[in-house]
Amino acid sequence: MKKINYIKMGILILTLSGMGCATNGGSGNVVGSVDSGLATVEQTAQSGRQAIEAGTTAARSMGTSQTGLTDILMNQLGVSQQQALGGAGAIFQAAKTNMDSKAFTNLSQSVPGMNEMLSAAPKMSNVTSGISSMMGDANNALGSMASLAASFKQLNLSPDMVGQFIPVVTDYVRNTSGQAMANLLQSALRTP
Repeated sequence: MKKINYIKMGILILTLSGMGCATNGGSGNVVGSVDSGLATVEQTAQSGRQAIEAGTTAARSMGTSQTGLTDILMNQLGVSQQQALGGAGAIFQAAKTNMDSKAFTNLSQSVPGMNEMLSAAPKMSNVTSGISSMMGDANNALGSMASLAASFKQLNLSPDMVGQFIPVVTDYVRNTSGQAMANLLQSALRTP
């Protein structure tokens, strides 16, 4: 409130000095100009307040939607943010290889922050690809689990953490995207 009062006083001083302090006996014009200037300042302040509130609301919703799954994984499993992002990304990457492209597109559009998670997933090395192909085809559950275990190892997570991540990720998808999408994800990951 003080800032607005200081701004009003500044506008008043500028208006009065710009008008030559009411020459020609036009004190009514000075008051009218000051009132007009103050109204403009008030409108600008109101617009500024609305912009700040809108920006704060947008930042809150963006932060919540993009870190929702990451926060859940961190809180429930006690992993770091990078491990949560990379682990979720690895799970979604495995699902992507086993899902119809249209179904995965629908999934990725319904999960906030999907691109960030996929980007954080460890890249498959030649060794990991070789192990995965020895264990089975990419569409094979054993091959997918071997790939996930290798990805989790790159994130300094034990392979048994895959089994802890999948239910949390699936529940999150169920809550954000519905049961049908959660079923598709579960099927792609071949989890019971």
